[in-house]
Amino acid sequence: MLWAGAAELVVQGAFLGIQDVQRLLADPSPAARADTAAKVARAFANENEGGIALTATERELAQAIIAALARDAETMVRQALAEQLRDSPQLPRSVAMKLARDVADVATPLLQFSPVFSDADLIQLVQAVSPLHQSAIAGRAKVSATVAAALVTHAAEPAVAVLINNRGAEIGSTMMERALDRFPDSRALGDALARHPQLPPKFAARLIAQVSEALRDALVSRYQIPPAMAADTMMQLRERSLLGLLGDGAEPPALAELVVDLQKRGQLSSTLLLRALAGGDLAFFEQGVALIAGVPLNNTRLLIHDPGKRGLAAIYQRCRLPSEYYKMTEAVLDLARGFDFVRGAAERAEFVEMVIGMMLADYAILWDRHEQQWLTRRRSRAQAAQRLAA
Repeated sequence: MLWAGAAELVVQGAFLGIQDVQRLLADPSPAARADTAAKVARAFANENEGGIALTATERELAQAIIAALARDAETMVRQALAEQLRDSPQLPRSVAMKLARDVADVATPLLQFSPVFSDADLIQLVQAVSPLHQSAIAGRAKVSATVAAALVTHAAEPAVAVLINNRGAEIGSTMMERALDRFPDSRALGDALARHPQLPPKFAARLIAQVSEALRDALVSRYQIPPAMAADTMMQLRERSLLGLLGDGAEPPALAELVVDLQKRGQLSSTLLLRALAGGDLAFFEQGVALIAGVPLNNTRLLIHDPGKRGLAAIYQRCRLPSEYYKMTEAVLDLARGFDFVRGAAERAEFVEMVIGMMLADYAILWDRHEQQWLTRRRSRAQAAQRLAA
């Protein structure tokens, strides 16, 4: 037995005394073994943190005891070992890999904190362990892009949500899209993505759409609202929310990506384009019209801003935009000719304020009460942006 054979070697040991061996021989209970596991592991770990140095013999014996404890039949023994060794860089990899495949109570401290594992180890483990184990890996202080990709591809929904919530994880837009495709109805994942500081606008649009569908179904069921009425209400809520994403104007690549994604999902409606224009988001209107008309963006801009307005009339008709909004569209584009949008946020904010002022004064009949409230809030943000710039 390891304990009896080690007695003479550990009488002077820095990590285990003869009394410990004698206790084990007299009381080999799980609790006694767990206490010994904690003591050995703590001494082994403390050496790496500047504690009492072990001799070569003691270090070899400590590793042998740790390997034996990792095979102990009692979970509490293995758990005590894992808790003490979770931060140790000297933990033998073979022992770490064995404990990593143990039950969750044993494995998770090591999976979340141990520096012993390489990315290849973690990727291998992701594909072989339970969702609780995967969540521990997803919660590590640093998760590389390759490990994050493995989690998004193979892990269960709770682990993917933990990963998205982890600001120490390298997560790109491709991984976010993959996560949404795998778990489109996951509330936990949706909450995590909604809070992510680098969420691209197109994914935010998808989340808003999902929430709108869920809300519509709940309202229809609870209040017996006619489905057509509920669908129209949700469409308005969704479109106002999507326009809120654009805020003071998205960057061109992100904006183009959002518009393409909205069209693929059947959400690039004429009302969305016109609401965007009424809120002063000329870039979104141009991108959307170009996509619906199937005309290159530069050519679309030339047609929209044609001084003679024949180009605008032609592309407006091609997109089958509502005729009752044409005069409004003309007025906004006339106003845009006096602005240089390249100059920056202050210029854009001034344009937004003037457009919305015109909407509320001259075209209020086109917008219901809720839309007018949205325009008013948008105008207030534009005014605040101008004050900040000044």
